[in-house]
Amino acid sequence: MFIMIHRLATLNDIDSVYELYMDKAANPYLTYDEMESDKFVDVYVGLLQTATLFVVELDNEIISTYRLISKENRQAHTWYLGSFTIKKKMQGRGLGLQVLEHIKKLAIQVHKKRIELTVDIHNDAAIHLYKKAGFVIEGQIKMSYKRKDTGEYYDEFLMAVII
Repeated sequence: MFIMIHRLATLNDIDSVYELYMDKAANPYLTYDEMESDKFVDVYVGLLQTATLFVVELDNEIISTYRLISKENRQAHTWYLGSFTIKKKMQGRGLGLQVLEHIKKLAIQVHKKRIELTVDIHNDAAIHLYKKAGFVIEGQIKMSYKRKDTGEYYDEFLMAVII
């Protein structure tokens, strides 16, 4: 078991989060198209203002990021987990599962009953990880997003875990 620190992202974390978001293997599955670092500043500042962007540190290095977005009203019991990624060199060590388990424990503490996410239907590694953490596929979203680099639309699975 690795000891990781989960915390809200700060302006000082911009370079590490940019590196995670723009990683060539991860980026096709994340929220934002590839962009230059100067253009990312506005995106990042906007994310910080939502207080939903978290980073995970291991040995004083940011190795992961994710967003926890609270739904409202009748869905106030639900978090949407978005833009979850682990630094490539840290993958395959059980860290992703540990991050997801931490999020589930935190959900219990704040009385959330459900965590949901969307994942590209071809992102087999992520789907496998989410299933291992107890998430199940609840449906498929057609033409869920469009990537600028390919001009193509992509389908995603809606996955969720009930706490």
